[in-house]
Amino acid sequence: MSLSTILILVALILFVLAAIGFGYKKLDLIAAGLALWALASVIDRLSSLNLSTILLLLAFVAFVVAAIGWRYRKVNIIAVGLALWMLSLVVTLVIH
Repeated sequence: MSLSTILILVALILFVLAAIGFGYKKLDLIAAGLALWALASVIDRLSSLNLSTILLLLAFVAFVVAAIGWRYRKVNIIAVGLALWMLSLVVTLVIH
């Protein structure tokens, strides 16, 4: 079992805990699960650092920041992380 598989399984557990309403202090379990999922994807791509990987790293940072409860005005940090993740996927599809 690889490290990325373990991270995805832990992310799944966090999503299930968030779905049943479990919470821990100010930790956002959905953002933490997304951060682990993004980290698992980054680990798989880390051997070749390109624009897509950099965008995925930025998405990971956004998810970590959202998980610890940091806020910036009215910006939804989870949405920023998801937008960065989708942009990394689009970049992968467009640039071959």
